[in-house]
Amino acid sequence: MTIKNYNYTCMKKLFILSAILLSSALTKAQTIWTSETKLKGFIGKYEIVMTLAIPYGGATSCFTIGEYYYLSKKKNIDLCSEDDERIVERVDGNETGYFILKNWNKKIGQTVIGTWHTMDGKKAFPVTLKVIGKGKN
Repeated sequence: MTIKNYNYTCMKKLFILSAILLSSALTKAQTIWTSETKLKGFIGKYEIVMTLAIPYGGATSCFTIGEYYYLSKKKNIDLCSEDDERIVERVDGNETGYFILKNWNKKIGQTVIGTWHTMDGKKAFPVTLKVIGKGKN
């Protein structure tokens, strides 16, 4: 085997090994939403649709993940609860408010109540949501 062929073989093996490691890392970085609950209701007088789930896969530090949007705007707002009490919303990477919702993982038709707060605690609005779906919707 010549030096040129040896270098080519080594580079080929290195490339394949790198591809395997990269695909393995990407697979581990995925988060799967399990136990999804879809809710619809109000923050104060503003109508929203929310999806909450329990993450699986290790790519997040959240105990609860999800998203919601105001029916008037239809722009998704990300949700994450790292302490299993406050479900924090993030808009453009900034924490802008949080929900306190008790027992959100209920059956279809049941009502979930709570409060939405600004991060500085200066404003709070009542939250009333009804479970409208479970699983992938």
